[in-house]
This record gives sequence, structure tokens and C-alpha cells, in this order.
Amino acid sequence: MTDTLDASSVQPDVNLSVLAPVMPPAQSSHAASSVGVNRLSAALGEWVRVLGTEHVLSDAATLDRLGRSTLPTSTRPAAVLRPSCTDEVRQVAAIATTHGVPIYPISRGKNWGYGDACAVTDGQVILDLSRMNRIVEVNAELAYAVIEPGVTQGQLADYLRENKTGLWLDVTGAGPDASIVGNTLERGFGHTPYGDHLAHSCGMEVVLADGTVFSTGFGAFEGAKSARVFPWGIGPWLDGLFTQSNLGIVTQLGVWLMPEPETCQAFAFQVPRDDDLEYVVDAIRWLRLHDVVRGTVHVANDLRVISARRRYPWELTGGATPLPDNVRSELRREAGIGAWNVMGGLWGTRRSVAAARRAIDRRLDGLAHVHFVGRRTLRWGQSAARWLRRTGYGRRLGEMLESASSVYDLLVGSPSREHLKGVFWRSRVAPDAENPDPSQSGVIWLSPVLPMTAHACREVLGLVEPIFAAHRFEPLITMTAVTSRALVCVMSVCYDREAERETASALECYHELFGALMKQGYVPYRVATTNMTKLGPYARTYWDVASRLKSALDPAHVLSPGRYEPGSA
Repeated sequence: MTDTLDASSVQPDVNLSVLAPVMPPAQSSHAASSVGVNRLSAALGEWVRVLGTEHVLSDAATLDRLGRSTLPTSTRPAAVLRPSCTDEVRQVAAIATTHGVPIYPISRGKNWGYGDACAVTDGQVILDLSRMNRIVEVNAELAYAVIEPGVTQGQLADYLRENKTGLWLDVTGAGPDASIVGNTLERGFGHTPYGDHLAHSCGMEVVLADGTVFSTGFGAFEGAKSARVFPWGIGPWLDGLFTQSNLGIVTQLGVWLMPEPETCQAFAFQVPRDDDLEYVVDAIRWLRLHDVVRGTVHVANDLRVISARRRYPWELTGGATPLPDNVRSELRREAGIGAWNVMGGLWGTRRSVAAARRAIDRRLDGLAHVHFVGRRTLRWGQSAARWLRRTGYGRRLGEMLESASSVYDLLVGSPSREHLKGVFWRSRVAPDAENPDPSQSGVIWLSPVLPMTAHACREVLGLVEPIFAAHRFEPLITMTAVTSRALVCVMSVCYDREAERETASALECYHELFGALMKQGYVPYRVATTNMTKLGPYARTYWDVASRLKSALDPAHVLSPGRYEPGSA
């Protein structure tokens, strides 16, 4: 156990006048009322002593950048701290507790659609952990890695490939710059049999508000040999307390990696009618429950697929919204997709994958024709498309293969920026493909969890589609079989952030969707920062217990006030 820091003994040796820009005029009154100018200045001085002036940031450009969000509303921080190691985080937290100044940890701030790098309320000090980007350990024999919060999907995937480890990382569609730890702590998911990220993590290093540092599971026991291979340890399992919470700061995490299989194939099929969804869901549930398919399976409606390939066709609608049915049908025809489009993966030996293919074909016989695609098939198709393009043909084939290739990359642990394009659906500004800026997009994601039944899917669609229509938005929907029994239904409320009325309507639409789904018993697996303090009317006893834990671990209430904390704002 690391001793806590007595922050009151740390005296600043800097001229506090250099920190004046930390509270711009537009924000100073709010920060002063919620924190207090003197307390903030005292804390900043001590943080400068620990981190150095260059890593205690208060310039307007930095505060503006951290205040950008894909959501219709955002918050502005009082300052930004950039520690480089656990010991610095320990000291930062202890200083925050001593002075009662709220700090809000982020891994890399890429939480698009849910709040980005923004704290729940204005005036908090962002604790940016992106400098903590060390891959602490990779164990090829036992297939795990130990990483810090700043390690990105692209960074670890590149390391595994370049060092010929024979291991794959399960990745999300959030792109190569997204944090692995950040996604895991939000209980995110990917594509392979390791797609449930929290379930495939093992052992945390955590810093509490008073500066206490401890490890969970067997990592708490000095010299324990199984700290990264057996998650439960002995005694209460504490890891879950530090996911979707504000109880501590996770500074290291063990993640399990997937041994590269003998073969990997994607499978995909589509159904032409909306009513066919019921049969699709029943088939996927059978395939998952019988362990024919071991990874997540994604079921996307036509709008979700179209939005990943292009932006809203303003020129075809005369500027009208939502997308007219005739234009939607034409775009679906041009894209060669169905009303619902299914994608999953198969991993294993050639024999086991062949057996799984046969089982899928039998189960879907008469419903859909299933396409199975491997890396070799994709390469052949891309070569053919390039040749056809030289003759003036093959544009559509090429686009389809590029899309298929980016999906296949996710199945083999290679993150791609391709899947971020959907958030720009209503944007009138073309995004930078290599460095997409969230401030140019408008999207709110809502992700209710459904039992994997046809009835639940139809009930949810019946609830949300009229609400989307009433607010003049398209229901961009993907249902993902994250477990053998549950679907996460990710709905995108995409809007043009340059249009003031549309931006306001997007927030109204989101709140109406949230309320309708909660009333019907479809609770999201995570929420945007705009709703983290509004969960109080739901599960009051549960939140009361969580509040008691907060009071015990963070009595000064300085870690992420409002984060998954009803009634705190």
C-alpha cells in the first residue's frame, strides 16, 4: 500500500499570476461559486509543483478544445492536468481532496456520442491521463497485456503485430486513437469472442481520492502469481466499483488478448423486408446459445449502413428532413443493402470454421443467403475492382469491398477510422478523414439493452421510430448481440450542429427517447453526460447504496462530481 500524500505540506514555488488565464471571464463566476477562487489557485500552485508548469494548462485554446463535444451541450473545464505516472496521479488526487477542488479523469477524451472529454458540470479540472501511455507488459505465453489509460487501440495493435506476438486485441469502431482502458471502464464491447471488454480484463491499479493506491484481485497480494490470469482474487470483487463510477482513478489495467486463430472469416447477410427482423433475431439467438458463433453479431438497419458510407443527401431532398421514404429506398438500392444487414465473425481451425459455416447455412436456409469472406477473398475482390475501375466500371463493387475490408479489419484486431464517418451523417462539412473533429459533427448515442427476442426488438422499434419521426430525425440503429441472450441497441441521433433549431431538437429527441425506453423497462448500458445526474427517479435504493460508497471512498466529493451520480448537480 502506498502512503497517502499530506498535500497541505506541499508549498507552491511558482508565481500564481501565470495561472490567471485558468479562469476566463466567461467562466470565472461559475468556477468561483462552485469551487472558490482561493481554493482553486492554491490547488493549482501545488499541482504545478508536482507536474511542472507545462502540464498544468489553462490557456483558452486548451480549455476550448476540451470543451468541444458531439453532444448539443458541453461543459468547460477550469484547467487541465496532465500527469505522467501513477505517483503523480496520487499526488494530484490528494491535493484535490485537501483543497476541495473537483477533478475529472479522462483517458483520451474520445468518448464520442456520450460526452467526449467533457466533465458533467462546468468548472471541474480535467485530469487528462493520455501521457500515461505505457504498455507495461505483454505476456505472449498467457495472452495478456498490462496497460495504462493513455494506451490507444492503434498503439497496442501495432505493438502486437510488429513484435510478432501472435496475439490480437479486440477493438471497437471508435478508431485507432481511442483508449482501451476508457472503453473498458464504460463496459464497452467489440467484435471477437473477447468482445465483452470488462469480462476480459483482469486486475486494476486504482488511486482513491485521498491518494491511496491499491490493486484489485490477486494483485493486492505481494508476489501473487495469478494476478493477471484469475480476475476474482479473494474476498469482495471490487473491480466493478470503478467502472461507470466516480469512486477512483484506474491507472493500470490487465487485458486479455486473443491468440491468432488458424483462420478467420466474416459472415454477412441481409434481409429485404423490415418484418424479417424477427426471424433474424431468433436465428442469431440460436447460433449464439449453441456456441456456433462466439463473437458479437451486429444487425444494422439500412440507414445505419448508408450513414457510414455518405452524408445526408441534402441535394436529393431539397434540404427537407427527415429522409423521405422514396430517397431512402433509392439509397438502399444503390448501396446494395437490405432493410436489415447482419455481420459477424468466425474464428478457429479450418475444420471448426467450416463446421460453423454449415450450421449457419442450415439455420438461415430459406431466410437469407450468407456470404463468407476471408482475407484472401477480399484481396482478390479488390484486385478485380481496381481492374474494373480502369474500364469505367466497378465503382460500386470497389466501395462495397472497401466497406467489407474495414469491417474485416475489426475482426482481426485492426482499428479503423472508417467507422467514425457515421457521426457526420447530418453534417454539412466534410470531415478530415485522418483527424476527424468532433466539433464538426453532431451525434448523441442512446444504447438500451434488450432481451434477445423478436418481441423485444419490435417493441423497442415501435417506441422509438415515431419519436425520431416527430423530431425529424432518421433512426440510425444497430443491434448487437453482446452476449448469448442480450442485444445492445445503439441508436444515433445525428444532427447538424450548425443549425440551432435542429441542435435543440436533437436534445429534445434524446430525452424523449430516454424517458420512453426507461418507462418500458429498456435501460441503457451507458448514458451520456447530459443524463448522468438524472437517473435518480429510477432504482432509488440502488443509487442510495452507491452514494454511501461514494461518501466512504471520497468524502470530500472531489472525483468527477455528477458522473453516474443522480441528484448531484
